[in-house]
Amino acid sequence: MPLVEKRYAQALLELSLDDIGSVRQEFEQLVEIFNSDMQFRSFLTDPRVKLDKKQGLVRNVFYGELSSKMLNFMLLLIAKQRVVELPGIFEQFVRLADQRANILDMKIITAAPLEESQTGSLKEKFRKKYNASAVKVTEVVDPSIIGGIKVIIGDKVYDGSIKGRIESLTELVTM
Repeated sequence: MPLVEKRYAQALLELSLDDIGSVRQEFEQLVEIFNSDMQFRSFLTDPRVKLDKKQGLVRNVFYGELSSKMLNFMLLLIAKQRVVELPGIFEQFVRLADQRANILDMKIITAAPLEESQTGSLKEKFRKKYNASAVKVTEVVDPSIIGGIKVIIGDKVYDGSIKGRIESLTELVTM
């Protein structure tokens, strides 16, 4: 449910404007625990366990470990039965925080790994194009694109792959 995740992430971001970095760090640690500890996750997502028991456990375990903002946010997610959305909310929070900081999130897909200089050149080109303060790059090697490069930024795709060109030509021919 990306819309639900985005709304909770926006709310937390608005509450955290004075200290986004530390909230992000706490949130990341909380999500790591949620993802790695099966018993903890099962307990929090089990519909048979009463909400007050879940909230009590979270209060006991995280009181003094998390800021009051993060603790209250976690208790709210439990009360609204949205704790299962925690990893997705974190992803949206990071995305929104990066947007606020003018950090460009870019995915580069190639058939073979790029050299560091090539990646740096692409980062700089797109940083200037989008007037971003910084660029975060995720590199993916996908031999199925045959050759060339595919860059994804948000919902925009720059497809310079051979596979993309073949698909475009096929589409033209079959029209």
